[in-house]
Amino acid sequence: MKSRESSQLDHGRHRVGLWRSTGHLLVRAWQLVRAGGAKLFALLLLTQLLILGAAIPVIGWLFREALRVSGMHGFDLSQFRVDQGFTITLSLLIAIVAVVFCLVSLQFAAIVTLLRWPEITGREFLSALGHTLRRLARPGSLPLLIYLFLLLPLTGFGFISGLTRGIAIPPFISGELLKETTTAVALVALMLVLFVLNVRLSLTIPAFVLTEAPPLRTSWRLTRSVRRSVLPMFLAVAVVLTSASIVATALVFIAVAPTALTDRFAPDVSPVLAAYMLGVGHIVGLLFSGLLSSFVLGVLVTHFRVQASQLHQKASFIGHKPQPTTKLAGPSSIGIARDAVSPAIPGQRRGNRRLMWVTTGAAVVVAFGIGSFSVGTMQQLASAPATFVFAHRGFTGGGVENTISALDAAKSAGAEIVEMDVMQTKDKQFVVIHDPNLKRLAGKDLSVKDLTLDELTSITVHDEDGHSDTLASLGDYVDRAKEIGMKLLIEIKTGGLDTEDHVDLLVDELEKHDALESNMFHSLDPASVKRLKQLRPDLNVGYIMPFAGGGIPDTPANFIVVEEWTATEKMKQQATDNGLGFIVWTVNEQPSMRDHLRQDADGIITDHPDTARSIREEMDDSTGVTGPLRDALDRFITIN
Repeated sequence: MKSRESSQLDHGRHRVGLWRSTGHLLVRAWQLVRAGGAKLFALLLLTQLLILGAAIPVIGWLFREALRVSGMHGFDLSQFRVDQGFTITLSLLIAIVAVVFCLVSLQFAAIVTLLRWPEITGREFLSALGHTLRRLARPGSLPLLIYLFLLLPLTGFGFISGLTRGIAIPPFISGELLKETTTAVALVALMLVLFVLNVRLSLTIPAFVLTEAPPLRTSWRLTRSVRRSVLPMFLAVAVVLTSASIVATALVFIAVAPTALTDRFAPDVSPVLAAYMLGVGHIVGLLFSGLLSSFVLGVLVTHFRVQASQLHQKASFIGHKPQPTTKLAGPSSIGIARDAVSPAIPGQRRGNRRLMWVTTGAAVVVAFGIGSFSVGTMQQLASAPATFVFAHRGFTGGGVENTISALDAAKSAGAEIVEMDVMQTKDKQFVVIHDPNLKRLAGKDLSVKDLTLDELTSITVHDEDGHSDTLASLGDYVDRAKEIGMKLLIEIKTGGLDTEDHVDLLVDELEKHDALESNMFHSLDPASVKRLKQLRPDLNVGYIMPFAGGGIPDTPANFIVVEEWTATEKMKQQATDNGLGFIVWTVNEQPSMRDHLRQDADGIITDHPDTARSIREEMDDSTGVTGPLRDALDRFITIN
């Protein structure tokens, strides 16, 4: 009986200790951010503007130069060759990685330094950053590069740089992996492992800035205890992120409200007002993401010092000569040492107030400038999108991908064009299928290139939603599409028999069914695109780019099909300027659908054509600029 009561008492003490530790982390993080004051405000605005206005353009220029040396106008994996210019290209790419690594590391180091020593002078601050830069040049910083460029962006821990925000597993890869149970389980397991690693290594940045010890190893040591170390930190970060999500929603509502009123009572004023609110939203979004990172880093700095003190570690103010080694809080303390947040003297207060006014003025000027250039943009975004909705392999909500049942379902879902795949069979015919192997859909380890068309069309395929159907021949598929009045975007797949004349044979087959001129085509294979345009220059042919960047590729195609991970508004404009259509695939999330519809992409390929049509119709029916402004602000004021 006593042992049970003792166990319950220990459990209760643990719960109280857990919440008390979490609360202290949050309170101390808030104190650190407040102590940063005008200096932190100025630092966040300056670093964010430098990244957007200088670093990203310079990095983009270096990337384009690297491609130009290899004879490419834009990044195109299929055209990448190891030739005489490869060494220069590789050197420039390594230089880009080095520059981004230094900028990201310095950005986080600057925030941590200011949080830890808010009373620091400008000279001491630059000295500390200089020491950080010298450490980054050492070979021992390679693990930090992997952490910042791979682990942190993929799993996230509440703070991320604008330079690494786009690093992620591309949706077209994760989407395909999730379609099969085995690969889906493997992907989930991988993400769980990465998440655990990220939690264990979450103190890497504070360890790197505040000590001379190996940062990853130090973080690993300090997060060994789940109860004492990991849980309080995890809960504190979760509270910060949840609160930030609520604040972000409120900020968007506040920013949109004035435009909603003018849409109703003074519609002529709305585009101008919305443009300036967009400018304000840009600046607020930059500061918001910076403050969010600062709060999370404040939690981590506090937690690092607590855990290090309990292991009798020390944190040296590296790079600040006059500063002796600073002892951390004692083992019994919760929080950080009292000297971490020093009260400002009167002269410092006056300087901080001047700095705050100067920074606020700069923010207002930048917001006004962005707003002035955004009036035309807001008017354009308010226009109804002319984007076509393509159903990816039919509508898989009503049938197995690439089957006639999915084709019929796409018609019912409101798709305007169905994207489908064709592959050459053993007997030089064509079957409608995406995978070169039937294991995923039919549970049979058979290859398309080893089976005849009759053998393939007798096979029943299934999906995870319980749908089933037989594989369709190209002829049967296009005949059915004509019956229901559905236009097709036919992807020429490789991985089947792939004879040298497979494109010629495809053209012959489609002509037999009177289904050539009425449909569109695209392919990942540049040779197939080129051959099709040689045979029939009048056909509407696209070139698929799973990874794109730097510019538009040199292609005979009429349009490019870009994976959403790398499809940007700038690239869309470049395509338009070069006389090319611009289609984005595979767009399945509603925010992404809204973005590409607002940008008026020529088409979006999606697994959810019903949702895309619904959003487009909502935009068609809406008047005013409240909707476009809200969608734009959702991109800037975010916790991702």
